[in-house]
Amino acid sequence: MTDLITIILPFFALVVMGFIATRFALLDSAGVHGLNRFVYYFALPALLFSKMAETPFEKVLLENTFMLALLVAGSIVFVLGWIAAKLLFRAKSDKAAIMALAGCYGNIGFLGIPVLVTVLGQSVAAPLSIMVLIDVAILIPFATSIIDVSRTGGLRPHMLGDISLSIAKNPLIVSIIVGLLFSASGLGLPHFIGGFSNLLGQAAAPAAMFALGAVLAGRPLSDGLGEASLISILKLAVHPLVMWGAMTLFGVSPDWRLAATLGAATPVGAALFVIAQEYDAMPKRASTAVVISTAVALISLPVLISWLT
Repeated sequence: MTDLITIILPFFALVVMGFIATRFALLDSAGVHGLNRFVYYFALPALLFSKMAETPFEKVLLENTFMLALLVAGSIVFVLGWIAAKLLFRAKSDKAAIMALAGCYGNIGFLGIPVLVTVLGQSVAAPLSIMVLIDVAILIPFATSIIDVSRTGGLRPHMLGDISLSIAKNPLIVSIIVGLLFSASGLGLPHFIGGFSNLLGQAAAPAAMFALGAVLAGRPLSDGLGEASLISILKLAVHPLVMWGAMTLFGVSPDWRLAATLGAATPVGAALFVIAQEYDAMPKRASTAVVISTAVALISLPVLISWLT
């Protein structure tokens, strides 16, 4: 456990440094925005691309039930979050959709991949990348569609087209799919492309953790501690438990089951606040959920890693 904490501590120290830099105005809002765009459009896609391209395609094919297990686990937690929001907080459908999404949408890109790849090795990069793909391509569009339908009373014209275009333009999805294509080709990465993507991808971990701290500095705690606490329990306790059960039920290999369970144990994705703000659906409470779950995950994630490994 001590060795594990020694490995993980520098990552969370980067989060603290990003938080301090923003709180003391060493990094202004434009700087935070630029750093996030660097991670989102360059460093993280390069990391996802290189890891997927280096993963033997046969391994991906062998794990043919992995995506199904992900969808089952995510759906179960989404429904549980929806029911809890309706019964305990009398939430309207748009706000219930945000709470339900928060329970199954983890910060895998900015926290899970940097930390877990370092602690567990490169083998977890492929399953974690596929988790990002499911989150961005399925869970988020599904939740935002519920919000749209609840407010308009039906599907807006061109809504499906807008969602499809948004998915197709997402750099994380594009990088994962292109990496899979390289893996499937069996030709391997050309030396220049491999060297470039690995070099750029190495910046993802420190930049992402620093950016996460900077983003959290702009997410003050506010009202809605009850909702935020429920979301944190769903995300940090229920989601990994359901994920482990789904992976076991579908016979997923132990190494990919471990990666999925720990990926599910990451805190609420920081982008949840952006989605909630965009739709004006409990943005302050979404912000509180991101901050609380991240703070708790500083303890819960190392404990779970130590327990499962």
